[in-house]
Amino acid sequence: MITLTSLTLGEILQKAGLNTLLGMGVVFTVLVLISLLIYCLRFIPVFFERMAGKKEEEKPAPAEKKNVPAAPAAVSPAAVVKSEEADLALIAVITAAIAAQADVPADGIVIRSIRRSTKNNWKHA
Repeated sequence: MITLTSLTLGEILQKAGLNTLLGMGVVFTVLVLISLLIYCLRFIPVFFERMAGKKEEEKPAPAEKKNVPAAPAAVSPAAVVKSEEADLALIAVITAAIAAQADVPADGIVIRSIRRSTKNNWKHA
């Protein structure tokens, strides 16, 4: 049995260095394997799409079914109304936030247009 009292300082440091290298090597190897596994995950959906495509090709198409393209779906008036309501709700929320921040009543604020800012000031928050 080897004890620390029977080893010289050089031997102790040598064993400590080898333990450190072994531990770091194992961790680095596992990290490389995990990164390769994550990289390979991008190919799994492609593989399943190809397999599904082959299965669809193997099935014969029914004879009575015609290849008629579907008519484009018309935009319903209800969808237009819902999008306008969503826009109005967004304007109401932005108005309320500005009124709360400026500590003024919301009646005194008029929002004429909303544009997305090109500046990214959130990184300074």
